[in-house]
Amino acid sequence: MDILIVEDARDQRMMLAVVLKKQGHRVFEASDGYEALNIIESHPNIRIVISDWMMPNMDGIALCEAIRKSHIGYYVYFMLLTGKSDRQAMVEGINRGADDFINKPIDFDELSARLNAGIRIIELKAALENKIDTIEKDLESAAETQARLLSEPAKIQHVDFNWYFKPSRFLGGDMFGYQALDGETLSFYQLDVAGHGIPSALFSFSLNNILREDGSNSLVKESFNEPPFYRVKSPDEVLVSLNEQFQAKPEAMLYFTIAYGIINSRTGSVTVSQAGHPSPLWLKSHSKTVEKISSGGVPIGMMPGMTYENVTIQLQPGDRLFLYSDGVTECENSTGEMFGEARLESLLENTFDNSIEGIISLVDQGIHSWTEADVFEDDVNYLVLEWQP
Repeated sequence: MDILIVEDARDQRMMLAVVLKKQGHRVFEASDGYEALNIIESHPNIRIVISDWMMPNMDGIALCEAIRKSHIGYYVYFMLLTGKSDRQAMVEGINRGADDFINKPIDFDELSARLNAGIRIIELKAALENKIDTIEKDLESAAETQARLLSEPAKIQHVDFNWYFKPSRFLGGDMFGYQALDGETLSFYQLDVAGHGIPSALFSFSLNNILREDGSNSLVKESFNEPPFYRVKSPDEVLVSLNEQFQAKPEAMLYFTIAYGIINSRTGSVTVSQAGHPSPLWLKSHSKTVEKISSGGVPIGMMPGMTYENVTIQLQPGDRLFLYSDGVTECENSTGEMFGEARLESLLENTFDNSIEGIISLVDQGIHSWTEADVFEDDVNYLVLEWQP
């Protein structure tokens, strides 16, 4: 182990160095804190510092604090040599960053034992960092898989779809999707699983697969043996089925909110149902106004036997729907103030001359300008659709 001894008394420093070298350690020496900092900077393999408390120029406590505040990128185990034996001195040292103490005069057997304990901690930390690095690589791989699951921006049967998705960490609990159910009916949804990280992301993966129409045992269509052979389920029926299937267990509590809708691509008729999700916003191109589509509803999985309400609207050519997760409106600025629904609606009122790609960009800019941050506390996701027959 590479060890740095910091001691202004040359004879004591040399004696300690001889003992540590005999134990197989590589030893560096410094006479005060400033010299020690220069040695640490030029020798990044030093992992243990044994420093006297009382020294000229920069004492041991000041050195310890300087190391803790530095950006060297690895942990240095810090041991203080002191003639102070009172409890208050020990408390002060630990509070200011020291890991251990050795009282003077030094008992070398005790020093050896304490060094071994420090080395075990350093090795354990290194092993933990390796594990974390492996987990982070796995999470990055999972995030790439999640990104591949997201639908591509597309135009399907007179309806343009586009979106923005940024998880708060590697993986997000938000999910969205859209698909053709038949020659004139499209479904679209956005959901937000409670919590963050791996459990929420895995649950959202499952929900995404369940809501896809694959022709067999479909949640969104009912099949018959006679013409027309199927019936597209209404949004409230879909939410009831989801709620029956996914009742949260007390130990997990993986419930989710969702806004689910269908649109007739020929007529522009839209029916939407919500389960605890933020209300979709209707961007009316003729009047250039923004209207909230609200049907309320309890989140999926919280309570059995719930029913949900459908709301039907009639789009005009060029009208848009904006669906979003609460991570959008709950983004906070530096003073802790949320972005809020009113600010979002005001922002959208200025997007009627923009394409839906432009809406995505303008909302993104608005949120980032508000938060002045690249990482959000919650997943940020919004979905925009436009009807152009």
